[in-house]
Amino acid sequence: MYLKMKNIFLKIVNINSQLTKSLGIAILMVIIIILIPVVDKNNFFKGNTAKAAEVFIENSIKATQRIKSMVIKLKIRTIPNDNFCLTGTEYNMVEHTIWKSFVEPVKWRIDKGERVVVYDGKSQYLWLPNIKMGIKSSKNSNFTEWLNIFLDPEKILFKEQKATKDNNSKFVMNETNSELFITVTSKAQGNFINDYCKNKSIEESDNRRDYTFDSKTKLLKRLRLFILDSKKETLILEIEKIEYNVKIDSSLFSITLPKGTEWNESVQSFNSETYKNISSKKVTELFFDGMANNNWKQVEDVCDFFKSNTIKIKKIKEYFGGLKVITIGEPFKSGLYPGEFVPYEIKLKSGEIKKFNLVVRNDNRNKIWVVDGGF
Repeated sequence: MYLKMKNIFLKIVNINSQLTKSLGIAILMVIIIILIPVVDKNNFFKGNTAKAAEVFIENSIKATQRIKSMVIKLKIRTIPNDNFCLTGTEYNMVEHTIWKSFVEPVKWRIDKGERVVVYDGKSQYLWLPNIKMGIKSSKNSNFTEWLNIFLDPEKILFKEQKATKDNNSKFVMNETNSELFITVTSKAQGNFINDYCKNKSIEESDNRRDYTFDSKTKLLKRLRLFILDSKKETLILEIEKIEYNVKIDSSLFSITLPKGTEWNESVQSFNSETYKNISSKKVTELFFDGMANNNWKQVEDVCDFFKSNTIKIKKIKEYFGGLKVITIGEPFKSGLYPGEFVPYEIKLKSGEIKKFNLVVRNDNRNKIWVVDGGF
């Protein structure tokens, strides 16, 4: 029974994990550069290239704004049932498909097989078929995390048009009669006094991005992202195919739940005074203290993942309830993550020892600490 319960926990503990979101934001910021060549400062033809790039950007903006629909086929090194933003060189490639209709009301679907998100024009729906769990949230939810960048291609151009001028990257640009090729190589960005986040995302790694565009339409056709570690390079993401202005079956923009399954509402309020004006170490102490004493209100106030009353969440509470804290270490920062990592070691009532880093942040509007993941 313990092994079965543990397996369920491992499958769904990351549903609302913001850690992977924050790490995945680094990939988002790299992909944002999709249509903008970055000029090597040592390039003798820098001026001419910049002018050509400016013309290309303007034409690309116009082209993307005329899109009525699109279907993207891509592969990402990740885990099929984990968050969309989770990536890692140690994982296998997982197939993803993105559908979007730009006709009002805008609708879209992102599917990685064991995790699906649909936006029907009003709300977002997260569906986990393997464990038959569905979560409904507002249209502004971030279930799809950094993959959102593919849903609004014209924003890519506007947002990064200025930022790329300060990007210390090297660029190579070639063109055939039908395709434009851009290769951009960049150094890792972030604070690595503690290198916990080094090489855990594209932007926090030395990396290379290879883009292929249609010379006539100015639209992206393919993309390959590599993490560079010393002399080794690992393909982390690959867009294999993009179809524009194709007919999409309207049934893809809804999810029919199996009999006996209901949507669980998800709301993050950020209003607990208990988790305001304290240190991240104290947040960690309160989080695990709540679990130790089965005080789930104390846990829910800092991690809304536990607010659901489903059978699966009850089993996770049973898994953590009654734990004992062995040690809580000193917080540290790493990479581009806006929050802090707090080392901990706990002993579950089963006797299992868990040693990891709790991930917390308080960059919301109310400056309330929340647990992003790591438990």
